[in-house]
Amino acid sequence: MKKLLLLLAIASLTACGSMKEIQERKTYAEPGWYQDCASAGTEGYFWWSKEYAYSCGAGDSLYAQAAEEQMYAIAMNNFAKRINSEVNSETEIKFIDDRKSTYTRISYVVKNTTIREHLQREVGHFTMDGKHYTFVRLKMPKAVFDQLISEARSQKSTNR
Repeated sequence: MKKLLLLLAIASLTACGSMKEIQERKTYAEPGWYQDCASAGTEGYFWWSKEYAYSCGAGDSLYAQAAEEQMYAIAMNNFAKRINSEVNSETEIKFIDDRKSTYTRISYVVKNTTIREHLQREVGHFTMDGKHYTFVRLKMPKAVFDQLISEARSQKSTNR
C-alpha cells in the first residue's frame, strides 16, 4: 500500500512539473514574430529550403480558452480571406457648402473555405489585469496554400 501511495505521489509531482506558468505583465506587449507576421516566406538554406504561407491571429478575454479560440478563429479566417474571399469596397466623397464629407465602406465576404495542413503553430500567452492575451502564427506549406487557392477558384467558376 505504501509503495502504491509513493508511486501516486511521484506521478502527481511529475505531472505538475510539466506545467508552464503564464507570464503576468504590467504592460501590453506582442511577440516579435507576431508583429512581423509575413504572409509567406522561405525557411531553410539552399536546396533544403521550403516555402510556407503564414497566418497570425490574436485574442483577448477574461477566460483563457475564449482568448485561445479567438486567436485561432482570426488566424484561420486570415488564411480563408486570402484563399477564398471577395472584397466589396466603396468610397463616397461629397462637397457640400465647401465642406468635405467622406464615407468609406469595405466588406469582406469569406465563403466556406477548405483549410488543411497547417503544420505548425507558434503561440504566445500572457495575462495583464486579470485578462488573457494570446497570439498565434500558423504555418502551411506554400504548395498546399496555392492548391487551396486553385481549388477555390475552380469551385467559383463551376458555380457561376
